[in-house]
Amino acid sequence: MSEKTQVRLKQVAVHRVGNKAKDEGVLVSRELVDVREEQLSDLLLTYFLSPFKQEEFFRFTHTSDLALNEMFAYAALMFAEPEKFHTYSVHILNHLYEQSDHPKVKSGELYVVYFSGCVMADAIVDAIGIFKSENKDTFLTFRDEADDLRVDYQFGVNLKGVDKGCMIFNVEAEDGFRVKLVDANSTDAVFWKEDFLNVAELKDTNFNTKTALNLCKDFSEEVFARTESKKAQVEFISRSVDYFSKSDTFDLEEFTSSVIDEPETKERFKNYSQAFAEERDIEGFTDFAINKNTVRNMKRKFRNFIKLDTQIEIKFSGHNPEQSEQYVERGFDKERGMHFYKVYFHNES
Repeated sequence: MSEKTQVRLKQVAVHRVGNKAKDEGVLVSRELVDVREEQLSDLLLTYFLSPFKQEEFFRFTHTSDLALNEMFAYAALMFAEPEKFHTYSVHILNHLYEQSDHPKVKSGELYVVYFSGCVMADAIVDAIGIFKSENKDTFLTFRDEADDLRVDYQFGVNLKGVDKGCMIFNVEAEDGFRVKLVDANSTDAVFWKEDFLNVAELKDTNFNTKTALNLCKDFSEEVFARTESKKAQVEFISRSVDYFSKSDTFDLEEFTSSVIDEPETKERFKNYSQAFAEERDIEGFTDFAINKNTVRNMKRKFRNFIKLDTQIEIKFSGHNPEQSEQYVERGFDKERGMHFYKVYFHNES
């Protein structure tokens, strides 16, 4: 969803869901939230939409038949019969309660939301949002009373972000819709992603780009760390990120030739990439279009510094391998019995 300015709330249901293992039950709201009040509607829109910053898309799955995935079925019914929105929101509530049987799952409010005006690939589509708030904050409140100021406090939900959530877009229904998650990787969100939603990441340009960059990161940490210097390890990562930043498509043969110089290391990388793909059951991994947003987001995750045991760090600003090779030399001082780095520069600041 690339544009949020025209998204509108059509219907919102709020229920409470407890922990099934603790027999906490559910609380079903009788009425939908009145979203005609503009300020409340704007606050809720920001609360629901602001956490969706990841590039990943998911799709509903099932081991035997997609139609047997409960959330896929409820979403399809909601899109087809929005007039029965409240009824289907209760079905979603009960389905979540059945999956909330781990002792660590927290109770909280469940928001089921119907959106209109969502932009997907230049098309305007409807979407269904499922959100859960679990953590409460304390807020100070102030009230004027007879020329005096009264201070009180209340417990409530912080609008900075939901604890768990997903957006189901009404596209590619035959392939399990297109789904986005607020946080697909946190430990306590596993039950949300796998048990409640049962979604799998879509193998698109984002997936391929992210996977290939993780391949480079793992190779640098597992292979270079054993056979090469830290400088060579950082240079490999720098060259890799530089390739992804400047190229529109990834070609495994071209990448290996342009990023790695030593024939033995090239062969190690080819064997490592093949094992990497087979272990993760990835096909079509040798040639794909590069997702530039994914590259920009993942740059922050790559280590671009060398940490020495003398409490000194050498940090490479940006990802320019030519500069690092030209201005940094590694050597060994026999008299001290220590390795050293020699750094060339014109000015310092």
